[in-house]
Amino acid sequence: MHGGGSRDSRGGDEPVWAHETHCRVLSQEGSGAGGGIIHCITEQHLHLIKVRANPGCGILAPGQKLELPTEEESGKIALVLGKGRYRELPNQAQAAIIDVMKKILSENPKSCMEFYNRAGPVSLKFHAFQLLPGIGQKKATQMMKSRVSAGWMTFEEVDEACTIDSLQLIVERLVEELQDPKVVPSLLQNVVRVAE
Repeated sequence: MHGGGSRDSRGGDEPVWAHETHCRVLSQEGSGAGGGIIHCITEQHLHLIKVRANPGCGILAPGQKLELPTEEESGKIALVLGKGRYRELPNQAQAAIIDVMKKILSENPKSCMEFYNRAGPVSLKFHAFQLLPGIGQKKATQMMKSRVSAGWMTFEEVDEACTIDSLQLIVERLVEELQDPKVVPSLLQNVVRVAE
């Protein structure tokens, strides 16, 4: 069962995780023998959520993929308690979030590749690549010039062409946006969650 908690930020009746099917563990409170709370991030749209574990779920490792409960069945998760906030995450979850998000995005790179292939100027003096940590105007220009007409297909192709760690940079930016949801422009809203 999906549970209650935070509703759609646009005023909708569905919780933000309503169309999600899986999440990844960031941290677990308790031994799993009696249930407990699990801090997770959803796979498709990268929402932070808190869930109640079913008793006997055992110890769950950061990055472990869990199926969200449905009306018909629940696995290791009994119910979704609500939307989480970065500042409320335990230290263990904050320490794990970058590696967990890298795992999610490396397995599902489509939205990130669309960003790297379609990014353009935000204004006359600012390119979307400059939203990434450590990328200035000169590096953004070099990245634009190295972009091939067919587009990049993998993070490795971006890395080789631009001499950057493209996955690390985009994850760092997304974590920054989870830490402060008021950051604009938002890659979470404009790249990852556009189809919500």
